[in-house]
Amino acid sequence: MPSYRGPVVDAHHHFWRRGRETIAWLAGAGSEALADDYRPADYRAATGGLDVVATVWIEAVARDPLAEAREAAELHRSEPRMAKAIVAHAPLDTPDIADRLDRLADAAPQLAGIRDIVAVRPGHPSFARAPDLLRRPAFAAGLAELARRGLVFDAMLEPWQMADALALARRLPDLQIVIEHAGSPDFASEEGAQLWRDAMRAAAALPNVAVKISALHCRMPGWTDAGLVEPIRDLVDWFGPTRLAFASDFPVHDRTVPFARAFDSFAEAVSDLSEQEQAALFHDTTRRLYRI
Repeated sequence: MPSYRGPVVDAHHHFWRRGRETIAWLAGAGSEALADDYRPADYRAATGGLDVVATVWIEAVARDPLAEAREAAELHRSEPRMAKAIVAHAPLDTPDIADRLDRLADAAPQLAGIRDIVAVRPGHPSFARAPDLLRRPAFAAGLAELARRGLVFDAMLEPWQMADALALARRLPDLQIVIEHAGSPDFASEEGAQLWRDAMRAAAALPNVAVKISALHCRMPGWTDAGLVEPIRDLVDWFGPTRLAFASDFPVHDRTVPFARAFDSFAEAVSDLSEQEQAALFHDTTRRLYRI
């Protein structure tokens, strides 16, 4: 079949204004290229004419998560295709998590999930608030509150952390977990690639775990379209199209590979799937996961 060119729901992107003021990490060394404003016009230009009919807006570790979510909701009112679902930030191990979630829901009616980054990669900087969040009883209690409300947990983690994450997934079968960035593989070494394969195969065994395929180009030094086929098709084999979703990670991923070019890599890798399977990967799964 030809590569998919139907309607797209982007499962993961960011917007920000006055980035240096509102998002602390954008003021740091190495983030200069991302520190400008990124708004819907920039997004539309990056899509290369793809028919993006809805998007999932993801928090960006802002200084004020409530104000950030409120701005996302305001953006949706002016740009109805954008931020149809909002994944905000809340520190899940805080005793007032229920109140925080109430305030976020009031600020952003499109609230569909929470991201509290847990990813820690030895030898690399981390956005996680602490290295042991997945092992904290209070964090598990916060996840249980998400499950009670029907909110998704967006899991940004590293493969070596998967066992702890899956232990929580088993304890909370009603919690929908969506692993970001294809599980953050490290394709720089065979050891790293095998760690990822083992972690994702284990994750695929749990029905309440799904995956967003994004940022693979960033994780494969010297990437080629042919080289990306294997990990993409592995994910399709392990999870099936109904638990996989395309995501752009705009504008972060665009610093490595532009949105439209990354889409082409993914679309070509799955072009032999059925029309229904491709529609799931690029449209249907995200709508279901985030209740769009």
